[in-house]
Amino acid sequence: MFFVTGDVHGDLKDFNSRKFGRIKKTDYVVVCGDFGLLWNGTKDELRAIEKLGKKKYGILFVDGSHENFDLLAKYPVTEWNGGKAQVLSGNLVHLMRGQVYTIGGRKVFTFGGGESSEREMRTPHKTWWDEELPTMDEMQAGIGNLVANDYNVDYIFTHEAPSAFRRFLEVGEYDLNALNVFLECVREKCKYKKWVFGNYHINRRLSAEHEVVFDHVLKLD
Repeated sequence: MFFVTGDVHGDLKDFNSRKFGRIKKTDYVVVCGDFGLLWNGTKDELRAIEKLGKKKYGILFVDGSHENFDLLAKYPVTEWNGGKAQVLSGNLVHLMRGQVYTIGGRKVFTFGGGESSEREMRTPHKTWWDEELPTMDEMQAGIGNLVANDYNVDYIFTHEAPSAFRRFLEVGEYDLNALNVFLECVREKCKYKKWVFGNYHINRRLSAEHEVVFDHVLKLD
């Protein structure tokens, strides 16, 4: 079973305060971006990462718009359940952009990344990174992996939303970015049972197949 939640922003207490229920050894907790526990590279952070990696179940996350991509890049890329991933510690794994994994008998497509709306007030390589938005190579790799799977997966986990849902999630004017448009192309072509994303700090069911999560936990079998 997948226990899917949203942005934790580096707060280890969230893993205790959110209502996950009984998690078995064969289950997975999925964080839809802004994991944020790898931010300053302090000893406390590294101890927290090691602690999460020792959980009996898997903790998986896609990257969001508030990650330290310089620190994340130091972890080697490895083959994991059919796709490319970075193992931070034990059972704590970063699911990379555009990958298709087979996890618990389910096919899962992941695509992290986002765009900081307040990036003008942030400091490059300290509180903001160019890498928060995907490259053309990452998007092409994602399409290639979906083509190899006949555009058919069980679940999609992202941080950002396809462009069709932005009007339900933003108040006032908003700008679409290349990632929103790319995810909209995926939405139009791909068959899937459920798509879950984070980023917007709300919990809302948008349709039978689409849900945005923040501090709630969505259970998928």
